Order: sequence, then C-alpha cells, then structure tokens
Amino acid sequence: MRPVTERWARLGKWNPSMLVHTSDAGVCLSAFIVARRGDSVFVCRPRGSDAWPKKGGYPKHLAVKLEHEGAWLMPATHLLMEESPDHAAQRIAHQWAGLKGRPRFVMVQSHTRPHSLWRKNAKGKHWDICFVYELAVRGIPKIRPWWSEMRLVPFSQVRRMKMGRGHKDVLKEAGYI
Repeated sequence: MRPVTERWARLGKWNPSMLVHTSDAGVCLSAFIVARRGDSVFVCRPRGSDAWPKKGGYPKHLAVKLEHEGAWLMPATHLLMEESPDHAAQRIAHQWAGLKGRPRFVMVQSHTRPHSLWRKNAKGKHWDICFVYELAVRGIPKIRPWWSEMRLVPFSQVRRMKMGRGHKDVLKEAGYI
C-alpha cells in the first residue's frame, strides 16, 4: 500500500491515476440526530430485529450485541448511496425514530479509530464522517419494533450511560456533554 501522504480521500473504484483510493479499514458516512427537549436528549435502546440491516444500515448480529450490552444510541444511520445528509437526517428522524419536525444541521465531525477494535489483527484506521443535526422534540414517539426502549435523558446523565457505536464521542465533540 502507498503511504498515507500519497493517497487522497477521493473514494470510488481504485484508480491511482485519478487519485482515487479506498481505505483498507473502511469509511462510513452517517447522520446523527441530537433530538432534545431542554437539557435532555432522546436516546433509544436497540432490539435485535431484521430492520437493522434494511433500515438502520447495521448488521442484525451487531444490533443484538448492542442489545445484550445494554447500550443506548441516538437516532443515527449510515447514509444511503448518493443520499444527501439533509435527506438522511429527515429519513432517520421520521422513519427510523418516529420523530416529527425538521432536523437542523449543526456540524460535520471526523473520527478515526483503529480497525483492530472490530477485527483483532486488522491494520489501519476506520474513518467516520458524521453529519450532526439537532431536532427539538416535545415527547417520546410510539416505539418502533427495532427499539426496546426510548427515553429522554438529561445530558448530565449521558456521561455515565453505556452508549454504543461512538455516539458519546459525537455528543462530546458537539459540546452537548
């Protein structure tokens, strides 16, 4: 593999003459909804369901693992191919979480993590590009089959909660906790 300094984050079919390279450890584009009411944030506890790979962009067996760990998540999924972040935020808020309203763009975050966190002997870093949105909510929507629980939690308590998939990192970088 060529050194990182000779590769560009232009993703697509590998073609060095066009400066297009793919990351060995993967790249994820995701939208996160910080749904809040006052000083509280809306979080959900996953339930292993066939909806995860179809609607949530996440393998069912990993959603089951989050469920068994007792992890909480904000409404978030990967973007669909060629989907705009704004459209993804609306899809996630309305279809995935059952929330009403129009998410407001807040920021873009970039996180890298060692690929070995997921695959024991893997090399390289996984790269997450996170589009963060905020949405004011009045209450908790009707629970969806892919969630076992939904609640509004004070931001001060989130620091001590088990949050999955780097969601606490997103809240920290955005200044919520």
